[in-house]
Amino acid sequence: MNTSGSALSGNIKFDLSVVWHESVDGIRITDSTGNIVAANPSFCKLLDKPEAEIINQPFHILYHPNIQAEIIRDYNDDFNNNKIKPQLERKAVLWNGRKVWFEFSNSIIKSSSNETLVLSIVRDITDKKENELALIKSEGQYRSLFNNTSDAMFVCYLNYGKTLSNFAEVNEKACQLLNYSMNELLQQNPLNVIFENKEVEILKFIDRLNSDRSTIFNSSLSVKNADKIPAEINSRMFDYNERPAVLFISRNIAERREFEEKIKQRTDQLRNLASKLQSIREEERKTISREIHDELGQMLTVLKIQISLLSNKISDNEVIQLKLKSVEKLIDNSIESVQKISSKLRPGLLDQLGLIPAIEWQAQDFMDKTGIDCECILHKEELFLDQEKSTALFRIFQESIINTARHANASKIIIRLSEVNNDLVLEIKDNGKGITLNQIGDPKSLGLLGMKERALILGGSVEIKSSMNNGTIVKAVIPLITNITINI
Repeated sequence: MNTSGSALSGNIKFDLSVVWHESVDGIRITDSTGNIVAANPSFCKLLDKPEAEIINQPFHILYHPNIQAEIIRDYNDDFNNNKIKPQLERKAVLWNGRKVWFEFSNSIIKSSSNETLVLSIVRDITDKKENELALIKSEGQYRSLFNNTSDAMFVCYLNYGKTLSNFAEVNEKACQLLNYSMNELLQQNPLNVIFENKEVEILKFIDRLNSDRSTIFNSSLSVKNADKIPAEINSRMFDYNERPAVLFISRNIAERREFEEKIKQRTDQLRNLASKLQSIREEERKTISREIHDELGQMLTVLKIQISLLSNKISDNEVIQLKLKSVEKLIDNSIESVQKISSKLRPGLLDQLGLIPAIEWQAQDFMDKTGIDCECILHKEELFLDQEKSTALFRIFQESIINTARHANASKIIIRLSEVNNDLVLEIKDNGKGITLNQIGDPKSLGLLGMKERALILGGSVEIKSSMNNGTIVKAVIPLITNITINI
C-alpha cells in the first residue's frame, strides 16, 4: 500500500510517510482475510520479523501455533460482523515463544480500490500490564490479610487542623466486633468509636503521632449497642491514596484484663498467705524464745544453785569439788547458749524497747562477731511502730548485714533510719565488692525476695543499688500510715 502523500491542516503541511516510518508505535494494515497489506518498521521490530517475511502473509503467523486458531476466529467474527473493537488489549505468545501484552487501536479504512481494511496501531504494554497485575495481586493479598486478621483494623485520613476523617477502610473483624455492617461502620468517626468522644484525647494522640509516627494506647471501643470493649490499639501514620492516613490495629483485651485481674487476686492471696505465715513464724519464734529463756533458763539456774549447795556440803572432798566446779561451768555455758539462742530467735529488745534499740544491739553484736565496723545513724526519738512494721524492718536489716558478711567482703556498714514524708526509710550501705544486676534479679535469691515481700505486704518497697567494687545500698521504705479506703 502506498503510504506517500501529504495532509493539510490549517497552515501546517506534513508528509504521511514520515509518520509511517518514524512512529514508535507499530502500525499494521490487514485486509478482510487477515493478510498483512502493510507494516511499518516499528511493527516489524515489535514482532521480530523483517517486512519481507510478513507482507501479504496472514497476520496469525506472527503468533504461536497454539493460539493461532483462537486469533483467527476472533478476527473473522469481528470483521464479518462489523464489530472491530476500537481498543483492545490482548495477552499473547509470539511465534518465537515470547509472552507479551499488546494494546491495539483499530480503525476501518478504505483503499483506493474501495476495499475495506483494518488499520491497527500496536503498542507493547507488557511492563505496564505486569505492573498492573502485580498491583492487583498485591492489593488482593493486602485485602485478604486485612480482612482475615484476628484484630480489628481501621483506616482514616488525617485532616488539616488536627482532625480525623470518618473511616476510609475497615476490615470484617472490626464489623463483627462492633456489630456494625461495613457501610454503617464507614459512616462512623474514630472520635466516637475509639476515643469515647474525648476531643482532647484526639489532639494529644495526633501530637504523639506527628512526633513518633506510631503510638500504642489503651481505650474502650464503642459497640453499636452502646457496650464498651477494652482494647489495646496500635496506631501508625502512613500515606494512603496520596494523603496522610492513620491505621488503627485494635486488639480485644477483655480476656487479658480478666486474666490479669485473676493473677492480681491470686498474687494478693499468696501475699496475704505469706504475711500470715510470717506473722505465725514470728509469733512461734517469740513463744519458743520465751519458753527457752524462761523455762530452760530457770531450770539451769536452779540446777546451778543445787550444785553450789551440794559443793558446800562436801567441801572436804577435793576430787568431788573439782567435778562439781566443772559441772557448774558447763551450766554457765549452757545458760549463755540459751540466751544466745533466745536472742537469735527473737531479740527481747525488739518487743520490750522497740526497733532502734534492737538495731543498735544487733549492730554491736554483729560487729563483735565479724569485725566489720557498723556505724548507726538512727532516728533521734523512739518510734511508735506496730509490731508488724518493726519486725519487717528489723528482719530486712538482719538479712542485709548477713548478706554483707557472707558475700560483700566489706570492712564497714553504715545504717541509717529516718522519717521522710510520712515514710520510714531504712538504708544499709556497705563498702564491699558489690552485686550484679543478674544476682539482684535472680529468682533463687530468696533472701532478697523475702526482703522485698516483707516491704510489699506493708505497702512499701525495697530497692537495691550496687556497682562492682563500689559497695551495695539496700533501701527499704515503709509507710508510717496505711491508707484504707472504705466503700459505703
